[in-house]
Amino acid sequence: MSRRWLAAIASAVLCVPQFHAEALKAGGEAIRVEMTGSGSASKEIISLKIGDTWTPALSASSSSVQVRTATGLKTCVLSKASEIERGLLLIGDCGVGQFEQRIILSAEEDVLNVSTRLTLNPDATVHSVEDRYSFLPPRRSTDNTQTGPLDFVWSQNIKSEADDLIPTGGFKSPAVMLQQGEVFTALIPKLSNRLIEPLAMDLDVTSEKQPWMSYGAIPSQPHGHSYFRRDPDGHPKMLADTVEYAYSIVVSRQPPKLGYRRVVRRLWAEYGYPSLLNSSDAQQNIIRPELRSFASWRKDAWKDYADRVYTSFDCGGKLCGTLASNRSVNGDWQHSEPDAWFNAWFQTLRTAYGWYIFGRNTHDATIMRKAASVLTLALSSPQKDGAFPTIYLVKSNRWIPDDGWAGYEQDYHSFCMSWTAYWMLRWVDDLTPERKAEVLRFVEPYGDFLLREQQPSGVIPSWYDTSLHPRAEFRDFNAETGVSALFLATLGEATGNQKYIAGAERAMQFISDEVIPRQRWYDFETFLSCARKDYGFYDHWTAQFPQNNLAEIQTVRAWLVLYQITHKQSYLDSGTKALDYLLLTQQVWNNPSFSPKLFGGFTTQNTDAEWSDARQGYAAALLFDYYRATNNVEYLERAVAAARATFAVAPWENWAHTGYLDEHGALTGFHWGTGSAMTSVEMMSPELGDALIDLKAGKAVGFDGCAISDLRIRSGEIAFHIASPAKQRQWIVHFAGVDPSQQYRISWNDRPDETVSGQELLTNGYRVGPLL
Repeated sequence: MSRRWLAAIASAVLCVPQFHAEALKAGGEAIRVEMTGSGSASKEIISLKIGDTWTPALSASSSSVQVRTATGLKTCVLSKASEIERGLLLIGDCGVGQFEQRIILSAEEDVLNVSTRLTLNPDATVHSVEDRYSFLPPRRSTDNTQTGPLDFVWSQNIKSEADDLIPTGGFKSPAVMLQQGEVFTALIPKLSNRLIEPLAMDLDVTSEKQPWMSYGAIPSQPHGHSYFRRDPDGHPKMLADTVEYAYSIVVSRQPPKLGYRRVVRRLWAEYGYPSLLNSSDAQQNIIRPELRSFASWRKDAWKDYADRVYTSFDCGGKLCGTLASNRSVNGDWQHSEPDAWFNAWFQTLRTAYGWYIFGRNTHDATIMRKAASVLTLALSSPQKDGAFPTIYLVKSNRWIPDDGWAGYEQDYHSFCMSWTAYWMLRWVDDLTPERKAEVLRFVEPYGDFLLREQQPSGVIPSWYDTSLHPRAEFRDFNAETGVSALFLATLGEATGNQKYIAGAERAMQFISDEVIPRQRWYDFETFLSCARKDYGFYDHWTAQFPQNNLAEIQTVRAWLVLYQITHKQSYLDSGTKALDYLLLTQQVWNNPSFSPKLFGGFTTQNTDAEWSDARQGYAAALLFDYYRATNNVEYLERAVAAARATFAVAPWENWAHTGYLDEHGALTGFHWGTGSAMTSVEMMSPELGDALIDLKAGKAVGFDGCAISDLRIRSGEIAFHIASPAKQRQWIVHFAGVDPSQQYRISWNDRPDETVSGQELLTNGYRVGPLL
């Protein structure tokens, strides 16, 4: 159906030029933009069609444009509205200058593109300029752990005071979103990879008559760890006395509470995938540019770094070993010692898993023996009715239950125990099946401990004192329960004992019933890490709870494992919904405010500000496995971006922890940086090779220092373009969806085609390069 503007005359007041009520319509869905009244009495209403009814979603009185001057906040007055091609041109007066706003129908039926320009009068100054829209669906008075004023609210950062907002340094997956019932709305900034501007998003759900959200040129200042407030003395960036910004408005009919998935898809299509094609050098290190291929990183990680931090010793007549983090259990970073952390963050057993794979692939028995000694050490942890400590200090030969800096040193922590026990099972399933009986002797008593402690609600308490009594904090509610569900499901699969699977299902039902309704992703890091806050913290301005994505990553994997075990589609459905929510914390672009390429990395929580945190290695493997389960190539693309992201900032754990200073984060060790990232690469490389072409999906993605574009598949012909800054190297391209009995003609970079059998492609892949 052709796009068109439908005009209906509205009343005019006095001698002010007559306005029109305009409706924009396309395809089977429609957005209608109505301009009624005039002057300060004018009103803009954006509606969407639900069935046969137009439902108002957003509105702005007088105009959407607001300026802040020395005298306070002022709403600009609309003076003229006129039709332009595929949209409206709005002109108005702000007292300090004139604004011009264009509202344009995009190629997407539920999206409007908006650009705003304020031209200041001579000698006039402003502190901020923004476009603000009220959300029209009625707000509830209810606000509890199950139901809030709105069905769904999202902003990358929540507030600790009323004037807090989300600055450009917080634009990871940039959007603010509100939803009530099927009415979903979002503001999405127009991003620039070149211009550094003091832009910001804001929203408020409860303070005024109606919830609102805004975007514009709003300077900010940091406070606390890590929040940003409006800067009352700041000024927007101007060019020739003009302030400009642009954004998109999504107004869409979406399933209740799930409209965010529309934004996740759109952000990747508009920013993420183009960034992927332009980031073939994403794994090149910011301080050691010679580290840019996975081959160079393998040598640095597994030959140099691992050998440097490896320590071996006798434990009960067996060879035990560790890849030391040299941390401190009480935060005294100046007095650390060789250690082994089997922790939610620093999982030595997982890094040793990657090291073992490297040793196997290179036929290095010494590396395999060293890596396996880490499993031996983990299995030597002294158990108490199944529970076990997860930190070992080598010099003092002492086991400590938990991290005393971000936890409770003398208490057993189920998050860390379950994550460690899960990796014990991964070792015997994937690498050392001959040790299965030894591992099961250790992990089954722990599984029985969890089942004994599981509450009728399905929750599994997080911490246990020396008498194994649950600590009050996180006893009755936590999201760490999902990590224990992952372990229990994996244990049930390994043993065939249904009681563990049933316990995992009860635990995941708790997540569905208690965590998902208000997205209360509470784990230890939410409250006890660097962004410390009271357990009762709540942002009553935006009606959002604090949330962190560490336990969320493992919980999303638990749904996938339960789906693979039980074949219940509901588990995969729940998993993909939660995965898409997790992806709101993935960076979809390279923010020009910061030196490294940060595209594809993950931030942590809605009360902190870091970019490209090392947890992205965990997320990369998770996304890859969801691609394998769903054939959704976006998950593969995001997995590749996440897997590369740590290398740009290694060996540090993240970048720009403050959210505004262009500097590296803390150096927390091998397992939260280089080692954890390389482990994910080792897990993904067997299937991906250096690049993967999925014939069924008709998509391709470069993995190791390359990008593939212009893929063309037709009747056994495969043509593509491969790009890389490394012109002289070669790549092995792997293929999925290949018919082994078919012959394929392959051409790359417009070179003559070559005939290759499907069986050859499946067995050995296809070599391309050099690119000279």
